[in-house]
Amino acid sequence: MNHLLTRLCAAVLGLGLLAGCARDATGGPPAPAPAAASYPRTVQVPGDPAGPVTIPRRPQRIAALSADVAEAAVELAGAGRLIAVPASAANPSLSGHARAMASVATKLPPGTDPDPEQIISLNPDLILITTRHGGERDARATLARAGIPMIAIGNNWGTLEEVQRNLTLLGTALGAEAKAAELVAGLDRRARGVAEKIGRVAARPGVAILSNQAGRPFINAADVLTSDLVRRAGGEPVAARIGLRATAPVTAEQLIAARPDAILLVDVTGKGRASFESVLGNPAVAGLPAVRDGRVKLLPARISYGTGGAGIADGLDEIARWLHPGSFR
Repeated sequence: MNHLLTRLCAAVLGLGLLAGCARDATGGPPAPAPAAASYPRTVQVPGDPAGPVTIPRRPQRIAALSADVAEAAVELAGAGRLIAVPASAANPSLSGHARAMASVATKLPPGTDPDPEQIISLNPDLILITTRHGGERDARATLARAGIPMIAIGNNWGTLEEVQRNLTLLGTALGAEAKAAELVAGLDRRARGVAEKIGRVAARPGVAILSNQAGRPFINAADVLTSDLVRRAGGEPVAARIGLRATAPVTAEQLIAARPDAILLVDVTGKGRASFESVLGNPAVAGLPAVRDGRVKLLPARISYGTGGAGIADGLDEIARWLHPGSFR
C-alpha cells in the first residue's frame, strides 16, 4: 500500500511539473505552436509585378510546378506536404530528393508548360512557380484568377545569393523559417570555406559549361547558376568569349572559338558523358587541349544546376577541387 501511495504522489508531482513547463515565463497559459499561431500571414513577393500574398493557413497541399521550387519546397517542408511536382523532379540526376519526389501523388507532365485547369483541379492551398519558365509565366494569370495563394519566383536561380533569397522567401511562405535560415547559413559557410581555400588564385582557367537537356548538348550562358559556381571556384566561364547571351545548343565551332582550358559537363538527364559525344567526339574538339589532356569533368545537375537545392554547395566544392587541386592538399 505504501508503495502504491508513493507512486501516485510521484505521478501527481510529475503532472504538476509538466503543467508548469507548459506555461510561459510569465505563468500564463501555454503558448500555441508557432506554425499554428503565425497564420494567416502576408508574404511580400519581389518580382514583376511585386506584391503581397496572403496565406490563410499553414500550407498542406502544395503544388510546385517546376523542379527548382519543388526541390526547395522538399528541403524546407518535406514531401508530405506536396501534392504535385514535375515528373523530372523524380530524376536522381536532377534532384537530391528523387525518392521523396517519387512519393508525391501527382507528377506533372515533362516540360515547363503546366495545364492551369489540372493544377486547379488538384485543390492546392499554395502554388509555387518560377516565371523564368515561359509556360509558368503564361499560366500565372489563369492560376491567379482561381484565388489560390501563389508564390512566383521571378529571378533566374542564377547565383548563390538568388538561391538563398528564394529559400528565405519560400521558408516564410511555408512556415519553415528556421530550416530556411539553416540552409542559407550552410551555403554561406561552405562558400566561405572554398573562398578561403583558393584565396586569390594566380590563374583562373576558362571553363566551357555544357549541359544535356532537351536531347542534345547545350552551352551555358554566363547568367546561370553553374557559371556562378565556376566563378566562385576560381574559374571563368567562356561564354563571354563567343558573345553567348543565352544558353543554346552547342556547336563544335563554338567550342573551338571559346578555347576553354577545361570543360564542365552538367548531367541533367542522367545519361552521362556519352550524351555529349556528338560534340566531344568531333575530331577538332577532341584535339582541344582541354579534351586531349583530360580536363573534362562530369557532374550531376542536382549539385551544379539551378534547381533550388542546397546541394549546390557540394558542386561548388567539387568544381574548386577540380580547377585548383593544389589548394586542397
